[in-house]
Amino acid sequence: MADFIQQLEWMARILLAGACGGIIGYERESRKKTAGLRTHVIVAVSSALMLILSKYGFQDVTGQYVRVDPSRMAAGAVAAIGFLGSGVIFSRNKNISGITTSAGIWATLGVGMAIGAGMYVIGICTTGIVVLVEIFLGRQGKLSHIIKDVYEIEVEYLQGAGSQISAEIRKELEEVYQCRILKFRTRKRGKNIRLELLVRTARGEELFHLAEYVEKYPEILKISI
Repeated sequence: MADFIQQLEWMARILLAGACGGIIGYERESRKKTAGLRTHVIVAVSSALMLILSKYGFQDVTGQYVRVDPSRMAAGAVAAIGFLGSGVIFSRNKNISGITTSAGIWATLGVGMAIGAGMYVIGICTTGIVVLVEIFLGRQGKLSHIIKDVYEIEVEYLQGAGSQISAEIRKELEEVYQCRILKFRTRKRGKNIRLELLVRTARGEELFHLAEYVEKYPEILKISI
């Protein structure tokens, strides 16, 4: 009976870990991220299970002549979660997305392991911290305006346009979009000029309005961000 009650306590840890993972996953799901509610719940539940197995699962075989390292299974879980986390990171048009979700999966693993080890306060508080960071400091978060990202901009225009277009674009970036220009380079490409800029700004989504320059200046052939 004592063993049955003990297993019920361990099962309660697994359920609590799943609930914490679900909270993190729900936030990701609401933002239509690749890894959502189900992924985070499974990661949290399985990590709690692995920690419980690592900590208590070998008590019947350990003794004077048998020794086990209870941290080995936990270390293996931390290493293995990298494969799952890397699977949600994508690179499109020289922009990388999914890093926050990948970090959230890794944090969910830690939450599940903490609760599986019986550290309820640490697991629950970490869940709150992760969710608050994702809500307020994400790209679409309430405090996203203070987070600056780096963007690469390429503008291709006719060679005869001279330096007027490059000067106008730099002025637009600095004055309208509050960009800090990290790199500025022009290269000749056949009969055209390619302007390459690397900028840092918190108003990245607004940079796509630069496409209006294609209509304003017919000399501009292409803008890519």
